[in-house]
Amino acid sequence: MSGAKETPRQKMIGMMYLVYTALLAMNVSKDILGAFDTVNTGVQETNITLMQQIAQKYATFEEQYGLDQEKVGPYWEQAQELREKTNGIINYIEAMKWDLVSKIEEKDYATAVEQGLLKSKDTVQFNGRLLYNINTSKIKSRDNYNKPTEYMMGNPEGNGKAFELSEKIREYRHEIVKIMGFEHIHELGLITDSIYGTKDYVMQQTGKSESALKKLPVEGEYYGAPIDYAPEGDAMQKSWEYNNFHHTVLIADVTLLNKLISEIETAELNAVTHLAQSVHAEDFTFDEVGAKVFAESSYILSGQKYRAQAMVTAWQNTQTTARVRFDGGPEKEYASNSQGVIDLEYNVGVGTHRYTGVIPMLNPKTNEIEDYPFEGSFTVAPPAVSVAATKMNVVYAGIDNPIAIGGGVGGEISASATGASLSRTGNGTYNLRVNPGASEVVVHVNSQGSSMGSMKFRVKELPKPTAKIDNVGTDGKVTKSALLAANMVRAEMKDFDFDGVHYDVTGYTVKYRTKAGTTKEEKVTGSRFNETLKGVFNSANAGDIYVFTAIRVKGNDNKEKVLDTQIAVEIK
Repeated sequence: MSGAKETPRQKMIGMMYLVYTALLAMNVSKDILGAFDTVNTGVQETNITLMQQIAQKYATFEEQYGLDQEKVGPYWEQAQELREKTNGIINYIEAMKWDLVSKIEEKDYATAVEQGLLKSKDTVQFNGRLLYNINTSKIKSRDNYNKPTEYMMGNPEGNGKAFELSEKIREYRHEIVKIMGFEHIHELGLITDSIYGTKDYVMQQTGKSESALKKLPVEGEYYGAPIDYAPEGDAMQKSWEYNNFHHTVLIADVTLLNKLISEIETAELNAVTHLAQSVHAEDFTFDEVGAKVFAESSYILSGQKYRAQAMVTAWQNTQTTARVRFDGGPEKEYASNSQGVIDLEYNVGVGTHRYTGVIPMLNPKTNEIEDYPFEGSFTVAPPAVSVAATKMNVVYAGIDNPIAIGGGVGGEISASATGASLSRTGNGTYNLRVNPGASEVVVHVNSQGSSMGSMKFRVKELPKPTAKIDNVGTDGKVTKSALLAANMVRAEMKDFDFDGVHYDVTGYTVKYRTKAGTTKEEKVTGSRFNETLKGVFNSANAGDIYVFTAIRVKGNDNKEKVLDTQIAVEIK
């Protein structure tokens, strides 16, 4: 039965309303589409960061495997299977993402690269994964929802790509649960249906027949989270596929697929971390467990307080109580803080003093309380003047040099310096900072207005650090993936006792030989590998050698220095 025929005036009003509604929709969609661009860019950057973290985790895991294949082997094999399955599902989603965009935009790969739809000239390859870095701002049909819905949802029976995708995610999630255990099920995400356990479990808990359920796993156990199985309403409209891909615009689909990749990478990172930690989860070596004492000093001056900390080194996060005897006296209890650290303080007279104690702790192997003994001693010296650098017999320009000054009458002293400034940091402790251009420093000590002596210090420049690339072995060999995961040249201070001294790498040159036999070099600013260098390493072969030379650093003294050494790296 047809409706009443509209008058020309009614048709005109209806047409104006449609135009007005369309204009409103365009204004709203412009803001929304811009927001999707921002979100999608952030998600893609997060995915790259996650992949780098995952690569570093696998590289560290592989080093453990090389050191103890018998112990690490079973976990390393599981990690290899995990990487293969993760590569498989990520490559599947990346290919789907590009297939969806290319079909709707009607562009082939070469045209997309030329027009900037793909940000990379070539598809990025990373540890077996093909990544399509799509520039969503270049998608002309990004507000189209009819074609994306047809692609993802298919016909009313549900034969679109979204259903195939949800099944693959369920299968992958099940593999993660098998690795991490059922107790971590609610931490994983990647829930694409309402299945919680097996088909029989769902039917038993809901009291519904198989035909009444929205969707069931193919075979085996696919874990999800329970939601309402109410019979009212269309089951399809309650589905994950419908809620995520029905009448959603193209740019939203691309963003959601990238978000799914982010969830998968997070699950992979958690799983491979769990496997690496499982290698030593059951280790308990009694020879390595014991009570220890960490004292500030075993030699103090009269008037100073002796301070030490006692703890059982196997457990650093357990509150406990120590029983201590000082100089053979009565036993006294000392409670620890929440990290298991027990503070011991004694303010006593001149002489040598000794204390003994025990810390009762639960042995996780036997589930019984055991006593872990400890002991310590210290000497209290009579008043005397002493000036000494607490780290070395020289002071360094450009940094705070800690020094200790003790003695005087009743321990009361004052100190000054020529060629440097002194700032007090505690009882008898100072930081000394050399004046610019000074070649030596003299520290003067006074007690109650009388000079107690002085000491001269030589001034030296900060020593140069050692350049290092993470994951590179002592023989200079490294895998290509581990080298890319390292991603930078670092400077570290070896065998240098001063705390807080650091150097930043400001630049370097990498020399290498091409396949054609010509020698090339790449100058890098900063510490991280630039894009050119990453490309060179990505195409490297076993046996290729790269020499990092002319490494420049800048330290606490703000002076730029060129290191005398270089780093030779060979791809294995």
